[in-house]
Amino acid sequence: MTGTAVARLSKRQILRQILNRSGGLRLLEAVPAWSGLVALNYHRIGAPTHSLLNHALWSASETDFDAHVRTLKSNFDLIGLNDLNAAIGDASRDATRRRHRFAMITFDDGYIDNYELAFPILQAHNAPATFFITTDFVGRRRLSWWDEIAWMVRSSPRRMLRLSTPWFDGSVDVPTEPSSVLIHRLLQTFYLLPAQQTENYLDWIAAATGSGRAPAVLSETLWMNWDQVNELADAGMGIGAHSVTHSVMTSLSAEEQLFEILESRLIIEHAIGRSVSTFSYPLGRRSTFNVETRNALSRAGFDWAFSQYGGFVSGQPADRFDIPRVAVETDLDLSDVRAICALPQAFARH
Repeated sequence: MTGTAVARLSKRQILRQILNRSGGLRLLEAVPAWSGLVALNYHRIGAPTHSLLNHALWSASETDFDAHVRTLKSNFDLIGLNDLNAAIGDASRDATRRRHRFAMITFDDGYIDNYELAFPILQAHNAPATFFITTDFVGRRRLSWWDEIAWMVRSSPRRMLRLSTPWFDGSVDVPTEPSSVLIHRLLQTFYLLPAQQTENYLDWIAAATGSGRAPAVLSETLWMNWDQVNELADAGMGIGAHSVTHSVMTSLSAEEQLFEILESRLIIEHAIGRSVSTFSYPLGRRSTFNVETRNALSRAGFDWAFSQYGGFVSGQPADRFDIPRVAVETDLDLSDVRAICALPQAFARH
């Protein structure tokens, strides 16, 4: 992170603290300073205590998530997929609708804690949410590449890891502790690789760490099953597609992108007996989808697609294939979430 980014983040923290202490957040919640939609993106609920997997995927504890839902439900029009078109689609020209502030809760991937921990909290508050499913995780019980990389680093018997070509420029030894720093660096390299190189890269990490590839048993209880996804849908939760393998779309050919997008839709529809018309991009950065991705979404019959690089929808009609979301991460507390929703102009940007 650059010095400028750190300074900007500090200014946001200072502004949030001022608003929180002065009662400004409460005033902004009561007297809207914007209209449109803020969508929040979660991954896991709970705590990563003693887990060897990627800790960055835990978005909030149960207690914190409960507080998030309660706050959103009290201060905003909390909507699900069925309300999306009325909120920001055809109704975007309706002056009454334009004065409303909408919020969405979304989850990516399909982790079991979404069902076991988040779902009861949502039901207790009668709150809608949308769950985007990676079909190979739920259907084939495959371990995600980010969790496998984390597991290999945290299981390493070695104190140093040599980052060497062909994956890195030059050769440098990096401590395996603190593990989060090394995991982040290895993931950043993975994001940039062509899809056909990712398995070789994981094999290289397995050898470099001395951990070997992660055992398949790790994924057996990590994900929801289709019965649980069905239960979410039966309870009124939205279900969307999040690709088959969670590959970065721009690392794939146009044909491979169409497969990931269309096949994930067909698998989910077959499993739950409901139509699926919404997609969320794996990783969701601007650089992770392109015109070929949009063309594939159109060909596959999708109506909406969500990104995840910050921002919110306001005023003008939304880009249906780039609905922005704000990532809820472990370093955000309730006041951060309140600030994002009360003044997204300042706090919903990455």
